[in-house]
Amino acid sequence: MRPQLDAAPVDEDTDDVEVPDFGLDVPTRPRRGRGGRGGRTPASARRRERGRAQRSRKEAGSGLVGWGVLAVVVVAVLAGLYFLRAEVVAYFPPAERAYDMVGLDTEPRATVPGEGLKVLGNPTVAFRDDDGVLVIDIEGEVQNVTRTSRPVPQIMRVVLFDEANSVLTEWKFRSPVGVLGPLDKFPYRTSIIGAPRETRRLQVTFVIPEQG
Repeated sequence: MRPQLDAAPVDEDTDDVEVPDFGLDVPTRPRRGRGGRGGRTPASARRRERGRAQRSRKEAGSGLVGWGVLAVVVVAVLAGLYFLRAEVVAYFPPAERAYDMVGLDTEPRATVPGEGLKVLGNPTVAFRDDDGVLVIDIEGEVQNVTRTSRPVPQIMRVVLFDEANSVLTEWKFRSPVGVLGPLDKFPYRTSIIGAPRETRRLQVTFVIPEQG
C-alpha cells in the first residue's frame, strides 16, 4: 500500500513563493568602500600620496637651484658689461649709445707698456762656447692675455743669476713688435755673448720707459 501524502493545492496564478524562516539570523555584511576597513586609507593609496609629496618637494628644490644659477649668470653678465664696457664697445660699437644713456664712460683706460703681456713659461736656453767665449742662446714667447690690443715695450731684458741667486749681469735686446693684438703671441730670441760662466738661472722681463 502506498502512503498517502497530503499536498496543498497549487495556485497557478501565484508568483511569490514564501521562504520559511528556520530561525537563522544571518547579518548582512556591509560592502567595503574605497576607504577600506573602518574608513582607513589603503596602503597603496598612502604610498601614492607619499610619492606625490616627495615629487613636490624635489620639484620645489630643483626650482630654487635653477633660480640660484640664473641669478649668478645674470650677475656675471652685468659685471662683464660694466667692467669690460670698453671691450664690449670695441666688438659691438652700437653698444656705446646704450652706455651713454646710463652715463657710463666707454673710453679705454690708458695702459702702461707691458701691462697685460706675459712672458710664457721658461725660455729655451742653450749654452755654447765660441772660441773661449760663453754664448747663451735664448728663445721664448710673449702673449697678450687680454682681449684688447696692448703696446709692447721696445726693450726687453735678460737678467742672469748665479748659484746664490745673486744678479750677475743684464742683457738688453729690442722687441720684435710694437703692438700685440688680443690674445696674440710673438716669439723673441737673443744671444748673450760673453755671459758669465757662473750663470745658473735667467729671467726675461720688459724694460718700461720709467726704468730707462
